[in-house]
Amino acid sequence: MTVGLFMVAVFLALLTVAALVLYFHYRKVLREQKNYERGLKMVPLLIHLPPSSEDIEGNGRDTRDVIEENISKAQVLYGIIASTFKKGMKSNFYGQRHFAFEIIGTKGFVKFYAVVPIAIVDVVKQAVISAYPTAQLEEVAEHNIFSPVGRLAGTIGGELSLKEKYAYPIATYQEIKRDAMQSLLNALSTLDKEDGAGIQILLRPANPGWRKEAHTIAGKKRKGTKDKKGFENLFWWTKQLAVAVAKPPEDKSGGGDDKKEISSLDQSIVDAIEDKTRYPGYEVLIRVVASSNISQRSQALLNNIVAAFSLYDAPGKNGFKYTAAKDIDSFVTAYILRFFPPENQSNILNAVELATLFHFPDQKNIPTSQLERQASKQVDAPRNIPEDGLLLGYNLFRGAKKPIRLTVADRQRHMYAVGQTGTGKSTFLENLALQDMLAGNGFAFVDPHGDVVEKLLAMVPKERTEDVIYFDPGDMEFPMGLNLFEFDTPEQKDFLVQEAINMLYKLYDPQRQGIIGPRYEHWFRNAALTLMADPVGSTFIDIPKVFTDNQYAKQKLKHVTDHTVLDFWNKEMAQTSDYHKSEVLGWFVSKFGAFLSNEMMRNIIGQTKSSFDLRDIMDNKKILLVNLSKGRTGELNSKLLGMIFVMKFQAAAMSRASIPESERQDFCLYVDEFQNFSTDSFATIMSEARKYHLNLVVANQFTTQLTDEIRDAVFGNIGTIVSFRIGQNDVDVMSRYFQPLFDGDDLLRIPNYNAVVRTLIGGVPTQPFSMAGLPPLGNPNLNLGQALRQLSSAKYGRPKALVDKEITERLQTIEPPKAPGAPGAKPSPYGAQRPPAPPGTGSFLDEWLTKRNTPSAPRTPGAFGNAPKAPGQPYSPAPTPAGQVPNNPAYAAPAAPVSPTGTIQNTNASAQPLTMNVPSPQFTSASPMPTPQGSSSDPQILGTQPEETIVLNNRNDTPQ
Repeated sequence: MTVGLFMVAVFLALLTVAALVLYFHYRKVLREQKNYERGLKMVPLLIHLPPSSEDIEGNGRDTRDVIEENISKAQVLYGIIASTFKKGMKSNFYGQRHFAFEIIGTKGFVKFYAVVPIAIVDVVKQAVISAYPTAQLEEVAEHNIFSPVGRLAGTIGGELSLKEKYAYPIATYQEIKRDAMQSLLNALSTLDKEDGAGIQILLRPANPGWRKEAHTIAGKKRKGTKDKKGFENLFWWTKQLAVAVAKPPEDKSGGGDDKKEISSLDQSIVDAIEDKTRYPGYEVLIRVVASSNISQRSQALLNNIVAAFSLYDAPGKNGFKYTAAKDIDSFVTAYILRFFPPENQSNILNAVELATLFHFPDQKNIPTSQLERQASKQVDAPRNIPEDGLLLGYNLFRGAKKPIRLTVADRQRHMYAVGQTGTGKSTFLENLALQDMLAGNGFAFVDPHGDVVEKLLAMVPKERTEDVIYFDPGDMEFPMGLNLFEFDTPEQKDFLVQEAINMLYKLYDPQRQGIIGPRYEHWFRNAALTLMADPVGSTFIDIPKVFTDNQYAKQKLKHVTDHTVLDFWNKEMAQTSDYHKSEVLGWFVSKFGAFLSNEMMRNIIGQTKSSFDLRDIMDNKKILLVNLSKGRTGELNSKLLGMIFVMKFQAAAMSRASIPESERQDFCLYVDEFQNFSTDSFATIMSEARKYHLNLVVANQFTTQLTDEIRDAVFGNIGTIVSFRIGQNDVDVMSRYFQPLFDGDDLLRIPNYNAVVRTLIGGVPTQPFSMAGLPPLGNPNLNLGQALRQLSSAKYGRPKALVDKEITERLQTIEPPKAPGAPGAKPSPYGAQRPPAPPGTGSFLDEWLTKRNTPSAPRTPGAFGNAPKAPGQPYSPAPTPAGQVPNNPAYAAPAAPVSPTGTIQNTNASAQPLTMNVPSPQFTSASPMPTPQGSSSDPQILGTQPEETIVLNNRNDTPQ
């Protein structure tokens, strides 16, 4: 019976052992399969480190305190992730989910990654953001650090484990008072572009029972009992049992306390162990790997990394030891798939130790240039951003992408964009204008470079081709008129005159040093009002003629009814001596020389009738593209034309006061580099244009380019401010506007095509936020742009010869009917005139007109393929041999005689109608368009005028 029971017991024991063996074997197989599954389901997250502006400011504090404050942030991270610990049979069977923090050096850069299971991605993201609010995590593809040349032959690596039991802590930042990670990053920063290296730290929350084991070890240390290992521990327990059985019990009634005195060193170790148990613990597995084209290079890189881990050694406590991989193929597989065997539980670090080992470094204390950081801070946009309106860009924050839009009502408070050249301002304005174009809105774009308006012209949709007006001063064959002195109501006269004076100050005397001055203003104002009184119309370049041509002045004074202006001529000027007049006249008219002598500008601002009505453009939602390219127009001319457009738009907007506000169509005026075109009255536009639904979008490079008055108006009245990367001189001004969320360093480090924005939502200012700009939205069609350029030129321009003729005749000096003092001659309305000046001593205008009226010298025989001209005969081209094309077809028509007074006589009554083939503005092709007919006011674009051959024998330039 006894033997039978014994046999049953042995059988059951063997069966239990066999079952346990099978269980553990089965569990091992399933855990290995689970390892593969978990490795394949992990998500790599690239950690964009906070910008350096987020570094903790020392402000005179001890550097060690600053380092401690920075590293302590990571403890928050590990404290949150510890909550992912799961209890239950499944977790005990398969082990806890693990994740990885990795420091990767590849292609000359050092990057930080978090690789986490899909199930806890949100938890890890939240943990990282809680510790480092400005850090960004981005899901990316797997990185590859292995050399394509060296392959596995140039790859080596191994694992780091604790030297002692996990209860003993390693050296932490609280003890060493320095950032030991600096050595690790320095080792990685020595990599060449063909090298790769990685530090992989695998983590999973440890079972809370690890604390009990640590307390046991601390208790033994406190009692002075040595901690045995392996067979030493078994032998010690066997010996203690034998002694207890053989030795009789001792009488302790009178005995003293045999408790050993503990040394101060041991006490510090005990305190460190107990302190370690106060924080969450993680099971840890650390792998290091290096790869290069040459195995010796890989070994050197690996040695540098392993040596850096020696800084974590704590004498008498713990540290890391390195074990090289024996099977490099298996090791690389485990590294790539991030295997973490569940039975590996011998390395446990708490949150403080892990924060010392892996945290986000401080740029000020670890200035490693290879370490990739965010260029600028990202700040969340308000939640109540409107869903409709003009799309400015996107707010990217913590992986979320939020469109930033601006409603029509908020656009009426204007927009200002500032940033250095090349940062994306022009693309930003182009995208806004393109949206207006596609939405059917009216707008004007004043471009001092010309690139944006040319692109916009090439992206006009088919249904808006008739709305486009392309103003290009460089088109000298068909100049468009732009008359500064043209007005709709009498009230506009004073405004335009004052704006013209401000324009002259801007051009010639921006510092108000007396180059213009009150006397100049006085002369100019009265002369301008005199010209503007004539219903026929006058222009800016006619101002000098009022002072140099008596008969012309008399004609204009017939229409003046303003007694102040009449008194200026009949009293003030009449009582001014010729000597004083001659002194002032040259100084006065010299400001007009740059425009009178420039054919391009003369033919634009010298036309008495503007080619288009800005009020009509605003009311009918048309598109005006103004190309003021300084390379083609000249800087001075570009500024003048730009200022004329700005002041004319202001006048057109204010003229809307005559209609109810509900009938005022919103119109947007885009002005790039607006400091070139703004006078002091620009501040008035910003404050008053909103009432007339003229919405401004202005941009420039530096706030220092603006006057104090305009700068105050920008920051006082403009509702939306978009700051791209700025210069150092703008930091003080702009940072005050975006504080406290952005400081000067943030604004200096904004990447291209990104910006910091402060806008309005429902008329209420928002907190500033970061914004990523849009890529170019349109695809220009060059054929379309060329067709629309020709269409606009034919529709709104006038032939150069006709414009030149009108201006020349108007600027010619009008001879008086009788000499001064002759019977019947009337005195001058502003006093006696001085005798004609000797040659070379008159005003520049007289000399210029004299030169224009001087006949050209005969050409030499054969010049330009033409025969010499007989004296007194019109110029005619030389005969062209049969089968050849004349060198200049413009000379092929019969010449027209010129009257003795220099006027042109047209003898070509039977000429064919003037026609022009304009390509059709299509998006997909540039097929020919039917030849347009009709006058410029007709729906067709070009009139059927007889072709005239204009022969000017009183001009030095070639016939047209």
